[in-house]
Amino acid sequence: MGNSISFSVTSSEQLRASLVEALTGLHVDPRGRGDAIMIIFFTALYALDLVAVVYILYNRNYPPLRCKSPILMAGIIVFAILWLVGDIQVNGHVPLLGTPWNSCRAFGFWISVVLGICTLTVLLALRTLGIMRVFIMGKPFRGLGLYLPFVAYAIGIVIVAAVVQALPAEKTMFYVEVADVCDCTKGLFAVVLALIWIAWIVVAVLSWRVRTIKSSFNEAREAAIGCFIVFSVLTAATVMHYALPSYVLSLRHRIITTCIDHVATHIYWWMIMGVPIFNCLFRRERYLREWTHKLMTDGLEEQYDVVATNTSVNDTLVERHSKGFSREAPPGAHYNDPHLGANHLGTPITDSANRDQGGDPISWPQFAEQKQATEPQPSKRRFRRW
Repeated sequence: MGNSISFSVTSSEQLRASLVEALTGLHVDPRGRGDAIMIIFFTALYALDLVAVVYILYNRNYPPLRCKSPILMAGIIVFAILWLVGDIQVNGHVPLLGTPWNSCRAFGFWISVVLGICTLTVLLALRTLGIMRVFIMGKPFRGLGLYLPFVAYAIGIVIVAAVVQALPAEKTMFYVEVADVCDCTKGLFAVVLALIWIAWIVVAVLSWRVRTIKSSFNEAREAAIGCFIVFSVLTAATVMHYALPSYVLSLRHRIITTCIDHVATHIYWWMIMGVPIFNCLFRRERYLREWTHKLMTDGLEEQYDVVATNTSVNDTLVERHSKGFSREAPPGAHYNDPHLGANHLGTPITDSANRDQGGDPISWPQFAEQKQATEPQPSKRRFRRW
């Protein structure tokens, strides 16, 4: 049999289809152009995602991107790629005989399930729990209370994976030579589905709890839509595997299964990151001002933990930050990113305008004294913004 994907139906694929149909009576669609096009399409799509990941990590200090947890969102793309690699094998898109692909547990379980689906579940659940801690519990996006549930879940996954690896292949996931596909026992599939469904039921409960929060940047809506997308994918996967256990032999069904998984992943990821990435690219300074104004208007300075005590200077600081002139903050201001758990303390800045006039750079206290002497005193209210 062939050992590479082809845009045309090879003689080995025709032979495999005829043999399986003769032995089982099932119709078999040979692997060929449809599978190749799908693989190329998602490879190109994830290549674009990786470019976006590099961009958001490079610009991770831009506040509208930083509040979206860029490191966590980058991890989602990386593990989604691993999930795709596993899906290509599990869903029967490539010939397996004589290739590393026929290691069913390596690709079908460890890469697709453990590193793919389960790790994605942990990352998405972590983001939802973090939103609840910040907006409802008033706690930071860090700490033992945030990570302990996921450590416990990860330990459970590792125990299941160790048992699967220790058992004989025929009792877990195995290679079917005549059909040149991998298959798994009903018991293993039920255990994997149970682990994922339980985790997402917990996420759904968390999303329900955050449904009423007042958020400037749609965190509650993103969590709700994310849950709907994931439950749709889980439902489709459950129905497909139980109603059509031989779906890997059908071109239409195997492509639909893989497309549902990864189109849904992209919808969720770009729903969260699309707006800040677009604005960071094309409207960087203007969007930062709009973003800051919306934060103050909605009265969510404490949730985003952004504090400044002098409004005139802070306006200048926001403008400088958006232009990249200064990434520092005046004393009395701090940027505490609730999503990354990083506390950025303010440090002294200098007045570039004074330098342009031929004077020496002045410290923040001197600059503040000059501003207070030449301008009306601001309100006693403490304004908070980025």
